[in-house]
Amino acid sequence: MKLFQRYVFRQALWPFLTAILALSALAILTQSLSNLDLITDEGGTALLFAWITLLAMPQVIALIVPIALFIGCAVALNRLTTDSEFIVGAAAGLSRFGRLTPFIRLAIYVALANLVINLFVQPASFREMRQALYEIRTDLAASFMREGEFVPLGGEVTFFAREIGENRVMHDIFIEDGRGRGGVAYSASEGVITQTAEGPVMLLNDGVLTQIDENGELSTLSFERYEFDLTAFIDPGAAFFFKESDKYLSELLDPTATDLARASSRDSLLAEGHYRLSSPLYNIAFALIAAAAYFSVEFRRTGYGRFIAAASAAALMLRLLGFAVQAAAAGDSGLNALQYAVPVLGSIGAVLVISRPMRRFRAAGAHA
Repeated sequence: MKLFQRYVFRQALWPFLTAILALSALAILTQSLSNLDLITDEGGTALLFAWITLLAMPQVIALIVPIALFIGCAVALNRLTTDSEFIVGAAAGLSRFGRLTPFIRLAIYVALANLVINLFVQPASFREMRQALYEIRTDLAASFMREGEFVPLGGEVTFFAREIGENRVMHDIFIEDGRGRGGVAYSASEGVITQTAEGPVMLLNDGVLTQIDENGELSTLSFERYEFDLTAFIDPGAAFFFKESDKYLSELLDPTATDLARASSRDSLLAEGHYRLSSPLYNIAFALIAAAAYFSVEFRRTGYGRFIAAASAAALMLRLLGFAVQAAAAGDSGLNALQYAVPVLGSIGAVLVISRPMRRFRAAGAHA
């Protein structure tokens, strides 16, 4: 890479890094807002909330990287063009392709990094996130940990603990179980939640069971130890399994019978797999589209505002078309080839505009 090309590469790299940091900060904010229920509803800690938000970021970063690259290339191209640095490079004998090469090189590097995120980082982080979410949603102890409050469990059971001591040992417990005909009330000096082979239970120590017997009379039964079954209070939708976004490429393109049973269809797995492979191509397409806004016309003293606006609209339409093709491929695996065709055709179109500018752009440049 020539000295001027290395200079251009750095001019594009720093705006790209700035854009991806800014977009990532915005994505973290929106992602954290969607995860607030982990604290408000599920009883998670702030540290766990931050960890879940961080684990969700690789997929978000993979989506915003092409946008950040477009912004970085557009900013660099605008500065290099308005400061006449490209004219100096051309006067020194650097061809149009030579001036374009640093942006293509940056786009290829970013596409490779995007591919690594798609194939390895995202599934690894999403598996960890899925495990953490499962533990939160099945942690009954966390939902019970409210001193001095009556906690409803479902529609017919109410739980109360006066105090929670060390190791999550609860003291002065009262449980009203309205299920069944007469209902049952439990009171115990202490209790703790634990796992058994049959599922989670609350071990109640030194307590009394009160209920209405078959004769309609109130009866009490003292016990030293009683196991109150909690399996009925586990969310049946919280079963642990990996979704399409959590799977590695081999699991998506060559699914087992178990993978197929968990997935909505084989086509959805294939669509996700081909999306992981094809989406990095949008980095090259976006960089070329940004370049086309400046290389498609001669130098303009009035600026390139409308050209970059047209390039932005073209990039947006291209990405929306890619999402539409991905959704269609989830129902028909024969459309997966289009997931590669969309960014490739977008790149080819941008190259044609760069190499052979449209007449109206030439005319606009002449009048300027």
